[in-house]
Amino acid sequence: MIDFKLSELAAAAGARLIGSDATVTKVATDSRKCEGALFIALKGERFDAHDFIESAVKNGAAAVGVSRDLGIKLNVPVVMCEDTLRLLGLCGQLVRQQSKARIVSLTGSCGK
Repeated sequence: MIDFKLSELAAAAGARLIGSDATVTKVATDSRKCEGALFIALKGERFDAHDFIESAVKNGAAAVGVSRDLGIKLNVPVVMCEDTLRLLGLCGQLVRQQSKARIVSLTGSCGK
């Protein structure tokens, strides 16, 4: 398993880490399935996962990634950034930078 620190993620994103630093071993975007994970609140056309932050923490989220002040006190570390979708991508980038695996890509629209 490849992990990273919240402080590394915050630095890469130009974000602010509120609370203590922690090691991230998994990332989640579903507040119902985020036990032990960094929960990243994504905003879509019909939903805003920021509305489910408290639920995510109750379900065991170890930390949260948000793009706006929630006006509530949380007992987990918070990564405050401008764009949570970018934050999610940076999580993948941090893991990929540590991986020694070769990456292969198959392209084309037909016959794979």
